[in-house]
Amino acid sequence: MGTGFIGSVHAKNIARHPGVQLVAVSDVNIESAKNIAAATGAEAVSDIAEIFNNRAIHAVLVATPTDTHVNYLQHAADAGKAIYCEKPIGLDYEEAEKAVRAVRATGVPVMLGFNRRFDESHAALRQALDRGEVGKVEIVQLTSRGPKPPPISYVKVSGGQLRDQTIHFFDLLRWLTNESLKTGQPMKMTT
Repeated sequence: MGTGFIGSVHAKNIARHPGVQLVAVSDVNIESAKNIAAATGAEAVSDIAEIFNNRAIHAVLVATPTDTHVNYLQHAADAGKAIYCEKPIGLDYEEAEKAVRAVRATGVPVMLGFNRRFDESHAALRQALDRGEVGKVEIVQLTSRGPKPPPISYVKVSGGQLRDQTIHFFDLLRWLTNESLKTGQPMKMTT
């Protein structure tokens, strides 16, 4: 679900995987969905309920704007679909908790799009840390650069770049150090 930049990357990768069949793609921009469908051999679907109701579809990938994630996670979980959802789950802590409760209630498998863990340089650093080659981590400085800024239409529904991208850093910190991040309480973020 979602055939924008990252959704189209995922759809093309899924279509190339020999163990997976990409059945359908969906987007509010049906022309975008049709283009990706033509490139991948999938069906373009305009009504997302068709995906949730199709018993031949066992898993869904949610790559839609952040403000739609909670709703789609709930529907996918209720339909018994395994879920891969781009991060973040929602725009605030309450939304994220709502989605987590919905998924836990159904027991469907879910994975969030924390893809930085799979970057070769990050994986090599993690291995070096695990082997004790680096020593004790005291300070971590992370820098990230994208190829270009996202369109303003995306920023308006994603919570902004700070919210949308810093979640990668928090995940990397947890993963690299094998430690949970501690906070006093959830905070409301404004950009």
